[in-house]
Amino acid sequence: MRPLRIALLGTEHVHTADHRAAVTACPDAELCHTLDEADAAVICSTTARHGEWLRIAATANLPVLVEKPLAASLAETTALTASVGSGAAVVAMFLRCAPALHRVRSVLATGALGEIVGARLSFGHPGLPDGMFEGTAAWMLDPARGGIGAFADLGIHLIDLLLWLRPDAPIAVRDARFRMPAGMAVDSSGVAVCDWGAVPVTLAAGWTTRPGGLRLRVDGTRDRLVLRDGLLAVGPDVERHAPQAAGDATRAFLAGLRGRSMWRPPTAADVLTCASVLEGVSVAARRA
Repeated sequence: MRPLRIALLGTEHVHTADHRAAVTACPDAELCHTLDEADAAVICSTTARHGEWLRIAATANLPVLVEKPLAASLAETTALTASVGSGAAVVAMFLRCAPALHRVRSVLATGALGEIVGARLSFGHPGLPDGMFEGTAAWMLDPARGGIGAFADLGIHLIDLLLWLRPDAPIAVRDARFRMPAGMAVDSSGVAVCDWGAVPVTLAAGWTTRPGGLRLRVDGTRDRLVLRDGLLAVGPDVERHAPQAAGDATRAFLAGLRGRSMWRPPTAADVLTCASVLEGVSVAARRA
């Protein structure tokens, strides 16, 4: 069986290297340089060009993995979700692949914590002070090119995580605050307070957190769950898992092309809900 040939469409996204490395490391996949020879594609462009690349891939009848967000606004997301609903496109929500979070989902499903009474999730890195958004990634600070700011860039993962962990729990935005540095057109960090079903939840995300990483805490009436990257504590029991990695979504996408299921990617409804919640957070932050 010949290797799957994967084209990278755009190279401006900060996770381009992760996608390239995941394809290169896959024993039955390889990178190619033209759509004519490709079996599938990964869209790593500016967010503003996602629609263009999705149309090109659809014309070539190629399945695609597309970086998040699918689009920079709710209206634009609505216009593009047909590609997700048809199965032609998959959004790269890589936290759904993390082993520790699969374990968290299992714990919540069993009810081991009792009634869930509160949660806090945070996701961050020091990319802004460390120069991550200079050079080819400078577009992420520019709304005209699809830049959406730190909270939406990382917080979208947290919102999607809430949807995946408890699919029957709706998310409602109660309040939000953004940090807007002088001279920047987008936020550098933000915090949102939401209802997760009947559970109050705080979401924090930003590009100025050192050392950064993923943090999750869920409090129940019988026990507590705490996650720090791959280190998971459920009550007194501590487990070590591989930490989350952006290339996990690429590996899951490639496996799916070969008929091997490694994850449940976000549905079109999930993608729309994330965009709707992010719009609600933005409205709440502007109102504050």
